[in-house]
Amino acid sequence: MKQTNLSAVVLSGGQSSRIKVADKGLVELAGQPMIHYVLHNLHLHLTDISISTHTPQTTYQQFGYPLINDQYNDYLGPLAGIHAALSHAKTQNVFIVPCDCPFLNTQVISERLSHAQQQHQARLVVAHDGYHIQPTIALIDRVLLDSLEQYIKRGGRRLMLWFKEEQALEVDFSDHKDMFFNINTPGDIEQAEVYLNSQYK
Repeated sequence: MKQTNLSAVVLSGGQSSRIKVADKGLVELAGQPMIHYVLHNLHLHLTDISISTHTPQTTYQQFGYPLINDQYNDYLGPLAGIHAALSHAKTQNVFIVPCDCPFLNTQVISERLSHAQQQHQARLVVAHDGYHIQPTIALIDRVLLDSLEQYIKRGGRRLMLWFKEEQALEVDFSDHKDMFFNINTPGDIEQAEVYLNSQYK
């Protein structure tokens, strides 16, 4: 049974100078755009899935999921994507994931984040891979929309600072740290393709 009381939003449109692309989600890995793997994993356990974009990207229509456009003209990165996600949410909580982590087990992550949120009555919970916080992998209560809008209006631009202000609860995933591998360099692409080709043979 797929979960129906949770919305998932994939943050796309991230730029990368090191791999010279304007949209990391469309970088091809083992014959598929990178975002395909994240969407596939989400589809296995959730019904409400959307893609957040900075600018309208007709290419993303091919995946068949609703597109959510940022409401800010200035490029605010994931802050704007999260703001758009909370603005369009039909559920109380929104599960945020990035487009450049093709190995995420989104079901494991969402279930553990949800459990921690309920146990601690937290409004914002974020994944920690054992080394670093993963700020674009989080579960956020939509009641924080007003807080985020106020943060942006007063000039806030750092996602981690807003998390700190909201006393985000860090959830340990050190037992699954390998799935947080993300794509930042041509070498990362090669490494990811070796793994994906071995999995899909």
